[in-house]
Amino acid sequence: MSAQIAYLGTSVPGWVRELSSSDPLQRRLGAYALGEIGPAATEAMSDLAATLQDPVAFVRVWAAAALARVVPSGGESITVLVAELGNELAFVRSLAAWHLGRLGPAFPGIEQALRPLRQLAGDEDPSVRVEAALALGMLEGKGAPPPELKSLCT
Repeated sequence: MSAQIAYLGTSVPGWVRELSSSDPLQRRLGAYALGEIGPAATEAMSDLAATLQDPVAFVRVWAAAALARVVPSGGESITVLVAELGNELAFVRSLAAWHLGRLGPAFPGIEQALRPLRQLAGDEDPSVRVEAALALGMLEGKGAPPPELKSLCT
């Protein structure tokens, strides 16, 4: 049935094929599209889970975020996103924090992300600090940026 579900005119099997592309941007796009399709893409669950081992960090992050949208009860997504908070690339740390915040406070297992996100308050990169603070605001139920970040959001 999900083969009939499409995102941007491409069905689930088509996006799954993108996960094995030689181009990391295509793999990331495949993961993103499957996440947009959401629970209707459950047939892609094992392919997304395999993509959590991708050699490219930003592809792993997008695959974890997509897997969380396709199968919200899976804890593997949180584990990968939390692990990427320690990535050497600031862009990847920031992206992982962004995704964690958007999962929301009711997401199963999200509490394991709180401590690592708090540890990013001292990160050398300002974008990482901001995304971690915003994610904490979302996950701790405040839903708003802390006062020191309000100027960045207006």
